[in-house]
Amino acid sequence: MALRRIVSLLTLPVVLAACPADDGPSEGRLVVGVQAEELAALVGSVRVVARIDDAVATDEIVDVQSPATGARDGLPKEIALEGRPGARVEVSVDAFGGPGGPGGPSGPGGGAAVVSRRAITRLVASQGTEGKKLLRLQLESRCAGLGAVGASGVPVPVTCAAEQTCVSGQCVSPEIAEGELEDYEPGWAGAPPDFCRPKNRGAPELILGQGQTDYAPLADGETLQLEKGPQGGHHIWIAIRMKNLRQSGSRTTLTAKLVDDPASPILPAGYVFSFDRDEGSYCKLYGLRFQLDGGAADLTQDYKRFLGKRLEVTAEVVDTTGGRAAATKTVRIADERLCADGTTTSC
Repeated sequence: MALRRIVSLLTLPVVLAACPADDGPSEGRLVVGVQAEELAALVGSVRVVARIDDAVATDEIVDVQSPATGARDGLPKEIALEGRPGARVEVSVDAFGGPGGPGGPSGPGGGAAVVSRRAITRLVASQGTEGKKLLRLQLESRCAGLGAVGASGVPVPVTCAAEQTCVSGQCVSPEIAEGELEDYEPGWAGAPPDFCRPKNRGAPELILGQGQTDYAPLADGETLQLEKGPQGGHHIWIAIRMKNLRQSGSRTTLTAKLVDDPASPILPAGYVFSFDRDEGSYCKLYGLRFQLDGGAADLTQDYKRFLGKRLEVTAEVVDTTGGRAAATKTVRIADERLCADGTTTSC
């Protein structure tokens, strides 16, 4: 009896060491996101079937359009899948016509699908929300054949071979590698990947520069010219480069303060301009007219407080997903302002 007790105590540390951590072991996870914004009133219902290792994990019909009200509240649709890491996932999505649209009445039993999409990938190992991936399935008008109309006047969907699926109007392989999946985020439906914010991205970056007609680098301590504007105010030209923030809809804000007189008021400026593509996966925005004497009672005199002074300028970009990045440079304002004709004397 005593011997059994000793053996039990000796084996206890081994048992405790084998216990998993509080976060739990990695599990295979994937979020399937289905969208159909482009198809508008053509879609009445969508059937989503997901299989994990050939076993049906979900078979769901989503009512997209109400026959009574026309309200569209079923998409975008988010479906969470879990299982063995690396398990094979196959998802098929079939969209069927609305009450008055092509493809028959609302519901999978009402006629042929307006458009279909298929994808094959794997469950990705993750812990909690860390490392969770999104499989975005966009039902597109180009695959619904809206540019090709049959003899009856009904759009003819793009037909692909059994081993392919339609993406962007083309028949392609349904296989999607893990590296092609997006990082999952709650606002995925309103933030599709773009050039500036690709699906596999790092942290947001921002570089503060200068330029009226293009982006140019700006170094700390560099001198900027204060220009007289057409309405009497005085401004400097700011440009920025960024990556991993949305190309359109992002808000850019400029703020500044005099280094030797930080309490001296300078109004911030805000812009909502789309970024242009730039080298090295960056995007750029230039020609940001930043008026330093905005709100001044006397535009003919207020500009003088900036001449020859050090100015700290900060740019911040916030996109529609909440992503943000900021950058700051300290520059020197030239001793004389620049006039509209390019001289410093005719003002």
